[in-house]
Amino acid sequence: MAIHSIPSVQMVLFLALSCTSITHRVASFTFSRDISSLATRKVARYAVTKEAVEIWRQKAGFGSVTKVRDDSDDNDDDATATSNDKVSSSTTLIDAATAAADIANNDDHQNKAAVQNNSYNSSSEQEEEEERYMPPWSLATQRTPSSKAFARFRQHVNPLSRRFQMPTDLPDNWPYSDFTNVNLPLYLDIGCGKGGFLLELVGRRHGNDYKDGTDSYMNNTRSFTDTTDEWLPSTMNYLGLEIRPGVSQYAQNRVEKRGLSGKLSFVGCNANVDLDRLLSLYTESADEQVDAFNNELKFVSIQFPDPHFKKAHTKRRVVTPALVTTLAKFMKQGGVVFLQSDIKEALEAMREKFVEDDGLVYFDEHNDDDDDAGETIEEEYGMANPLGIPTEREVSVLNQDLPVYRTLFLRNDVSYPSKSSLLAKNL
Repeated sequence: MAIHSIPSVQMVLFLALSCTSITHRVASFTFSRDISSLATRKVARYAVTKEAVEIWRQKAGFGSVTKVRDDSDDNDDDATATSNDKVSSSTTLIDAATAAADIANNDDHQNKAAVQNNSYNSSSEQEEEEERYMPPWSLATQRTPSSKAFARFRQHVNPLSRRFQMPTDLPDNWPYSDFTNVNLPLYLDIGCGKGGFLLELVGRRHGNDYKDGTDSYMNNTRSFTDTTDEWLPSTMNYLGLEIRPGVSQYAQNRVEKRGLSGKLSFVGCNANVDLDRLLSLYTESADEQVDAFNNELKFVSIQFPDPHFKKAHTKRRVVTPALVTTLAKFMKQGGVVFLQSDIKEALEAMREKFVEDDGLVYFDEHNDDDDDAGETIEEEYGMANPLGIPTEREVSVLNQDLPVYRTLFLRNDVSYPSKSSLLAKNL
């Protein structure tokens, strides 16, 4: 009995192989179940898209759901042979499930962001669509007069861009909305900037000399003598044009503060687009019973305009042949156009438009008889400032002992439109 109770070697080997096969099958089934549970939780949690599931299946080596089910029905030998492959590919399976979950998670966030962006973009597109058909000077600004950034602006704009080629919006009753008495001659400052020059000019001439010790420009102009009476009527209306939207708004906000409402106004516009319309409205607004011929364009100043140095940008300069023609159209004999710049080439470019084409027909250049005018700067374009009151830019240039180049044109007695001008246009 003792001998028969001892198991044979074959029996031991058989039992060992059977246990090993059972262990592998149990381990493979348990591990596969855990992996499937992990993948299921990931898929359920992140709502994996169809594309992400397919990527996961391919990386896991399952191919399709039917194939996975068929593999579970293999015979014992196949299960024993493939169990090691399944165990060795477990890391790949985990990585694939994690990657699929990450893809789903990213897609979920992207979908939420897309919904938010679509909502935001729809409102933004609507605002942009509205702004597309509005002049830039009519758009609300985010600056307030009390903010520190209110007086800081960009230095350049492209006047040829589509938005700056739009006509500006004016009140229905302009110029009555801006001027108390429209039966007065008009002073026009093209490119007025923040309006410091006109505010000082009008304030001195009409008894509203503003006292503010913190205004450095006003403090610097106290030493300059007002000589405007030699060139300007005793009573006038004053209009400043500025193309930069925020700058024109800033200038207009200063008018009421200085107590100059009804005498001085600033309009944001492109002078080469709106000048004819503005001057037509102003000259046609005169009360014929008072004086239908008194509200003429009397004096025009273009001071230190953007020089646009680049050759490709010269077409952006403010003085164009069309602008000269418009000034000639609304000016009567004796009207004045005053030009000045601290850049000689810029002044010559402006002057050139007044000595050719319509400028040559309707304007004559004024020769300054002041022998002392050219002592400190070049004799050419060395005339003194006829108004006496400098601009902010002019003060800065003079403080650096740099030259200022000036010239002045007078409207002659040739009526508009002249026969020579019409003939030249017909040719």
